Amino acid sequence: MNKRMMKAIIKKDLRDIYRTKSLLTTIIIIPIIFSIVFPTILIGSALLFDLEKAMGADMQKMLDMFLNEIGTKQRIAETPEQQIVYLFINYILPSLFLLVPIITASVVAANSFVGEKERRTLESLLFSPVSIKTLFISKTVASFIPSFLVSVISFILCGLIINGLGYQLFQEIIFPSGNWIVLITCLSPMVTLMTVLLNLFISSRVKTYQEAQNISGIIILPVIGMIAGQASGLFLVGVEITLMISAAILLLNLILLQRITKLNDRHVLFEKQIH
Repeated sequence: MNKRMMKAIIKKDLRDIYRTKSLLTTIIIIPIIFSIVFPTILIGSALLFDLEKAMGADMQKMLDMFLNEIGTKQRIAETPEQQIVYLFINYILPSLFLLVPIITASVVAANSFVGEKERRTLESLLFSPVSIKTLFISKTVASFIPSFLVSVISFILCGLIINGLGYQLFQEIIFPSGNWIVLITCLSPMVTLMTVLLNLFISSRVKTYQEAQNISGIIILPVIGMIAGQASGLFLVGVEITLMISAAILLLNLILLQRITKLNDRHVLFEKQIH
């Protein structure tokens, strides 16, 4: 692989991302919603309102079921307000947080090839001496860097909000837990890479950005299912399950990277994107 060519493509793609207002808007708004708005509303409600009175019998039963599933009640989660916040922060919010790298990586990677077409730069790229393998790896790196960087920044912002407001409720630091550490170090980068690879393949096959976005929306469905399963009490995703999912996605990423570079060649890209 031509490292010099790779660096040039990566720099060009990163510049294109920062120049596209629609991409920047998504990259900014999505982290704000999931890392600032959601935890602020939840912990703020626990601080301002009496959640114990607001909870009905069914809600209390569900809360007890959650607590029984994770073991004995945590020492730091004694009141109903603390228990609700603790469960949401450590089990429900991490699943919601996964939408940050998925959505960010989807909009960035989906724009990769069709964006080149819309900017009328794809022809020169395909006629350049760069190999298809170098081209795909370069675009993978260029899509992965901003997506994972947004995840890390969102993680930091989320921690500041949770610890800043949560300290008034728990009288101690509650973030990050084991679930969050495994999420940001293992699962998030693996999910980001998987989303990038799938969207790059989709982007190389369709002719418009809207079409790429519509197809890539399917990737969110497993996360929605995981959120629904945890919210209903069907299961809770802990550290062990998160590590197992990360390992499985790592294997999937290796297979995807190998297959995508083999399934694509210059003629296929030219036919799908130019004609």
